[in-house]
Amino acid sequence: MNGQTLLLCGLASLLPAVAVSAGAQTVPRPPLVVMILGANEEGARPFTESFLDGMRQAGQVQGRTVQIDVRFGDRDPARVRALIRESIAARPAVLVVAGLIAARHARDATTTVPVVVATSSDLVDAGIVQSLARPGGNITDVSDLTDEATVKRLELLKAALPNASRVMLLVNPEFPSTPKIESRVRAAAPSLRMSITALYAKDRASLERALESLEKSPPDALLVTDALAVEYAAELIKRATVLRVPVVHFWPGTAEQGALLTYQTDVQDNFRRAAGYVDKILKGAKPGDLPIFQPTRYELVVNAKVARTLGLTPPQTFLVRADRVIQ
Repeated sequence: MNGQTLLLCGLASLLPAVAVSAGAQTVPRPPLVVMILGANEEGARPFTESFLDGMRQAGQVQGRTVQIDVRFGDRDPARVRALIRESIAARPAVLVVAGLIAARHARDATTTVPVVVATSSDLVDAGIVQSLARPGGNITDVSDLTDEATVKRLELLKAALPNASRVMLLVNPEFPSTPKIESRVRAAAPSLRMSITALYAKDRASLERALESLEKSPPDALLVTDALAVEYAAELIKRATVLRVPVVHFWPGTAEQGALLTYQTDVQDNFRRAAGYVDKILKGAKPGDLPIFQPTRYELVVNAKVARTLGLTPPQTFLVRADRVIQ
């Protein structure tokens, strides 16, 4: 055996060791977190950024410790449902969704992939989790306490407009929490010397019919509760304003669009807190052991300019309660 042959044999004997060494140095792919939002990319930007900020605060680094994939439903419920199914098929470490309808789709799609609902009304009443303290199963939530907040909006409306008595409540009949919301609002109305007329809208066509009812018999105020009223907020507020009907909205930013007042939990903070839950799950926690977060901080925004346009004068005692007054 010549020297060249000995050299080749020696190199060949080293190959298994080199291969093992190379294998040991292979960096594993970071766990996949998929977040699905019903809005388009631009509309969802504040909430996406809050979630990513929360992940950074938890020490999660995109591309290094975690791979975060954000997908947008572009306000199409069918697309949201399809995205959830597609994402589950990819077996992510955690799936993040927002809203009660998306939470239901996630529950129907998987019992094994951990799910964090970034903001939603009561998942217990909807039968999605077992309890607030111990959700059980594969889903946990950051709640926005929709039904309680809607009653509070009615109370704030009375404080802003003491003479208001006829209120129209715009709700989605297919939204799981609607019966509870409507029941609680109707129960609270008599003590506030108010009467409630419900307007039902589940899509663009039925919303148009609801607005026609509003035009035929304008109330003292319109109280809106459903995501449909977010998608068409600008149009809805404009048409109500023409009728001199003040709008009480639930979604942040709609006071800037012309609603008389908004009252809602800090939704961006909810997404930031949802990131904290995702971090815990990535580190081994079970979603069913993470209690549903119930917010304690709400923001009241009053548009004083709109009040003047409508010829309304909210009491100063009410205005001083606002977190922010748009002049």
